[in-house]
Amino acid sequence: MIYLDWASTSPPDLSLLDEAARIAGQAYGNPSSRHRLGHEAKEKLDEARHRFAAQLGAGKTGRVVFTGGGSEADALPLLAVLRQALSSRRDGSIKRLHIVTTEIEHAAVYEEVLLLKSLGLEASFVRPESDGIIDPEKIGAAIGRDTALVAVMAVNNETGAVQDLAGIAGAVAGAAKALGRPAPRIHVDAVQTLGKVEFRPAELGIDTAAFSAHKLGGPRACGALWIRAALEPLAVGGGQEGGIRPGTESLQSAWAFSRAAEQAAGALEDNRRRARALEARLIEGLISGAGAIPLPLGRKAGDERYSPFILSAAFPGLSGEVLVRALSDEGLALSTGSACSSNLRKKGRRVLAAMGLDEGLAFSSLRISTGPATTESEIDSFLETSAALYRRLRP
Repeated sequence: MIYLDWASTSPPDLSLLDEAARIAGQAYGNPSSRHRLGHEAKEKLDEARHRFAAQLGAGKTGRVVFTGGGSEADALPLLAVLRQALSSRRDGSIKRLHIVTTEIEHAAVYEEVLLLKSLGLEASFVRPESDGIIDPEKIGAAIGRDTALVAVMAVNNETGAVQDLAGIAGAVAGAAKALGRPAPRIHVDAVQTLGKVEFRPAELGIDTAAFSAHKLGGPRACGALWIRAALEPLAVGGGQEGGIRPGTESLQSAWAFSRAAEQAAGALEDNRRRARALEARLIEGLISGAGAIPLPLGRKAGDERYSPFILSAAFPGLSGEVLVRALSDEGLALSTGSACSSNLRKKGRRVLAAMGLDEGLAFSSLRISTGPATTESEIDSFLETSAALYRRLRP
């Protein structure tokens, strides 16, 4: 199939998975064991950890914790707020701490915050502008005396909108100073950044950032959480990963992830240039060939406010899900939005709706996401096929 669903997952890099399996097969001891095989495994695990941190420009700033996926990496800082709320009152009651997030977060954050709200925490959901960008001042205005955490994603997985994280961090710090209190922690879902946009968390004024291996050729069920300072986890156990994420570590997964991140960082500029060229070809072809509408409304090729790897487009009058299924029958793989959200009972286009997009346009949309292996001929095939299907299926 022609694969244009890279934002959901990427084709695995089999050479890296084979390399990681070989390393893990040689250093097969438990990294927590005190014998030689355990030490060998720990050395390899730490090598993977340091390699991954280097790709973030973090060096010795903070710590990288390997997790069971990007969603778990997002959950750890959020659940730490619940632990803080539960341990703040001697009588066992929950302190009504406050979380600020946005209406366009990935389900890993959005649904988790809703769960915490149902357990007694307070939450504010900031709406984006119509272009999908969050105004930092709106984040700052939502900060209160009990705000414990701000959660904002770096690159939106449906629109490609790149958020001004440094501006948001500055607004949060300014609001906290005006209230005479320390700044709350800032957590960032950075799953769509590695190999796509420059992302150096230690320089942005944020506190934690979540990543996922399978977005860049690594294994499924493997993520990472960068932590600037100590974090109090809700789940505890054997003290692995600095006590942040209990359970025997997967050396194979961590090694493959660190190598995938290394390769992605090395090819970032070349991949971005290619992605910008594909983006221009795609946007021009969608408008001229099929009469589709790039989203957010008014998006143009080369706009640095958006990742060139992710683009949503509306085909007015035709359900996006119908078009995706028809494209699949023709050998093209795309999505209508986040793959994770497709498993939720509440169907809809939450992200596009939060931007104020007309409901009809939202439901006629699909997402095209490209990767390092995407070619111009694949884009042309998609444009030709989607235009033909649109003419045939539109009522």
